Order: sequence, then structure tokens, then C-alpha cells
Amino acid sequence: MIAIHPEMFYFVWKKCTPNWKIDPQRIDFNDLLFVLDGSADYTIDGSHHHIQKGDIVFIRSQSTRSASTTGMECVSIDFYLELEEELPFPVVASRPDFDDFRWLFQDLNYELLQKKEGFELKCQAYFALILHKLLYEGQDDSFNVHIETVKRYILDHYDEKLTVKALAQTAGINPVYCGALFKRLMGRSISSFINSVRINKAAALLETGEYTVGEVAEKTGFSDVYYFSNTFKKLMGVSPNTYKNEPTLRRLS
Repeated sequence: MIAIHPEMFYFVWKKCTPNWKIDPQRIDFNDLLFVLDGSADYTIDGSHHHIQKGDIVFIRSQSTRSASTTGMECVSIDFYLELEEELPFPVVASRPDFDDFRWLFQDLNYELLQKKEGFELKCQAYFALILHKLLYEGQDDSFNVHIETVKRYILDHYDEKLTVKALAQTAGINPVYCGALFKRLMGRSISSFINSVRINKAAALLETGEYTVGEVAEKTGFSDVYYFSNTFKKLMGVSPNTYKNEPTLRRLS
């Protein structure tokens, strides 16, 4: 887990003409640039980078930069980090899920244009989502629209009977391919993921103290309370009853 406290102070979605340029300058902030169309040439700390559509550029604080373009549409975000905080981003990268950032840019831009009361806090929240996505989602080839559909369906219907056949149908792919693809990209089987989601929800219900173990099992999609108890202990390290009655043994999962 990376502990950071980012503060965005500048956001712009712009189309740069051939007249646009950045003269050589040292910056005291961090700069994230998402190239939506076109291309540009950046020099960062003496190294030249030709960036184009689909690239993400990260320029660290105290770096020297200059740039020019023949035409580029981009989103640029400037932000501060607290002393000694760092982000493990390369100077230039590309992502298979690049287009998925667009809705975050649109919502952030919408809030800035409206400037309703409290918009600053909402904009910081959208920026945090952008950083979270960069840090923890869509790494390498792990993002797949079919598998994301399956995961979201499980999260919304964990308390129902779920089969690979039905999940594959939801995603529009063959059941055998669905199971194999899920295992390859997620490193675990679909049934293992379902159990994990159900047990995490079960733990939250047990913490309320409002339900019996049997009721929690039923509410989280387990038809057999004994199987539920065994699965819970395997994943959480303690039995459901112990987890419910001894708060000091609870842990984040």
C-alpha cells in the first residue's frame, strides 16, 4: 500500500496548437499528462521523449522540462505531494485501459466548470480515483472488459446462486474460455473470487452484531452453514462465531 497525500491545484483539458510550447523550466510540483490525441516532443531532465496518443507522462517535482507540439489534445494535472512522498510512475507509459480514464476527466472537468459549493473537495476525490486507477488497476494485461463484467456482476449478485455458465453468458463469452481467462488474469478461480467476496461481506455483517451465523450465511449466498463456517475460517483465520464475539481478533482482509 502506497501512503500519499496528493493535492491537485491545476487541471486542464486542452487542445494545443503548433504555437504551444513550454520553455525550459524547473518545476516545484508533479505533472501528469494524458495524451488524448496527436503528439508532442518533451525534454525532461535532458532526455528527449516523443509522446503520442495513449501515452501518460509523469514529470516529478524538481525536474526540468520543455515541450513543443505540431498539435495535441491532452489532459494535464499538476499536484503536490508531501515531503519524501513518491509515486512509482515511469516518465512515459501507455496503458491498455487508457480510454477508461476519460470518464474521470469528464466528471472532474464538469465539476470545475460548475463550481458548485464544495466542488474543490469533489475534484480532489476524482483526482484520487485517477491516481488509484494508475496505481492499482489495469496493470499490464490484467484488464479485460469481459472479466470486469464478470467481477462486477459477482459483486452485485454475490447473495444469489452463481454459475460459470451464467457469468459467461453475462459477459458474452464461452464458459470454458471464461473460466480459463479469469484464472489467467486474476490468478484465482471464479469460485475462489466468489467465496472471497461473500466472506468479506459476511465479516461486515457479523461485525454489526445484528445477525446469527446462520442468517449471515444465507444473506451472503451460502446454502450450507457448515460449508460457510469452514470457508470463513479458511479465509479469515477464525470461525464466524469467534469473529462475531471477539472483536479484538478481527482483521482487515
